[in-house]
Amino acid sequence: MLRARGKTGRQGNWLAGVVVLSLGWVLIYAARTALSSALKEIGDYWGLSTAYLGFLSSSFFISYSILQIPTGVLADRFGSRRLLLAGFGVQAIGLFLGSASQVPAQFLMARILTGAGQATYFACQQAIISFTLPPEHRAAGTAGTMAGAGLGGAAGFLLGKFLSTSRLGWKMPFAVLGVLSAGYILLVLGVVPEPRPAKGARASKARKPEHPAAATTEAGAGSSVSKRPAVDPGWGFLGYVTASHFLSMYGFYLMLTWLPYYLETARGYKGRLSAVIPIVMPLIMAPATIIWGMISDRRRQRGFVLRIALPLAALATAAVPAMRSPVALCLALALYGATGKLVVDVDLVATVADSSPPETRGSTLAILNMGAALAMVAAPAVTGFVAQVTGSFDVSFYIAGLFNILALLGFMQGMKVLARAEGVATRRAVPGTAGPGC
Repeated sequence: MLRARGKTGRQGNWLAGVVVLSLGWVLIYAARTALSSALKEIGDYWGLSTAYLGFLSSSFFISYSILQIPTGVLADRFGSRRLLLAGFGVQAIGLFLGSASQVPAQFLMARILTGAGQATYFACQQAIISFTLPPEHRAAGTAGTMAGAGLGGAAGFLLGKFLSTSRLGWKMPFAVLGVLSAGYILLVLGVVPEPRPAKGARASKARKPEHPAAATTEAGAGSSVSKRPAVDPGWGFLGYVTASHFLSMYGFYLMLTWLPYYLETARGYKGRLSAVIPIVMPLIMAPATIIWGMISDRRRQRGFVLRIALPLAALATAAVPAMRSPVALCLALALYGATGKLVVDVDLVATVADSSPPETRGSTLAILNMGAALAMVAAPAVTGFVAQVTGSFDVSFYIAGLFNILALLGFMQGMKVLARAEGVATRRAVPGTAGPGC
């Protein structure tokens, strides 16, 4: 069983917690991509326009976005596990109501409720991970949990298309996922405890800032260990990395929402093939995320992964419209899977978690995830609107590719702000170097 940090630090079988929290991401992303895969069937069933389908997809993320910061604050106050369990209960109810919808308005409200339930998960599970994983395994452990998102994305694509042939039609995947979400609550209750920092931990950190676990990180592989004081870098740093999160996630949510529909209506890949091709991306994401997380832990150099991954993700996203054969299209999606959303998340989350005080980590991570949540809202609706106005999805892929480059620039600027804050803290910590007015 995974146990919270106690007097002797993080202990217990943290790997079990990583597996269970990864399963949570499987269910969350399956609930998202099941809609994407069934989008054409839903449109045909109720006679909905492309713009309305885009709004339907975005509605899920509206409640998700609005509740990001409140759920982070509530997690800090009432406990991460409690809020996580409540969120999964709400998700299960939303999925059941979606499967019982008779008119578009009912399904729309069910998706909003499902999004509200999912809003608790990111900040809560990241807070649990940050308290329970050993520092030397934090990036790899975070990657391990997020790998479930890739597997869940693939599962949702397949469930949404293959279960749509059942008696319930496109409603069947949502009923199945509702049952699994309810069962997951019991699994968390049995395996994952409420993490609690040790009493006096903050005072200990204040008395001993030189301790490696509290105040140092390693600059890179083969380099000397550089001591970085524990410091709050301020809103400038958080603003830059949150903007970077939005820009890097835009293309992912474009493809997560529209790729099956795009392949079926614009590229001519009919039936189940339109759901099978997109699973290349999330299936590659799962192992790639773990590999990049291990590299990040070994290098111990913040931003190393992003500097490689984001330019390649930009190339892969912009190349999708130009790939005319199924093989070439799969190669572009595989490249994005190896360098896109989940890979970027690992580095961003690890950087922000390492730079935020433990007592406010839940709310800080919720603010970071707000960037991704805004991308969730914007990408489906804007893409649907642009496609209806222009008659083409291609321009949206080009915009998303450019956004990845801008995301890298934003992250690099944020790291400069962080470095300046750490430099000031270092000078203040050394007698005689603070200077006048410090």
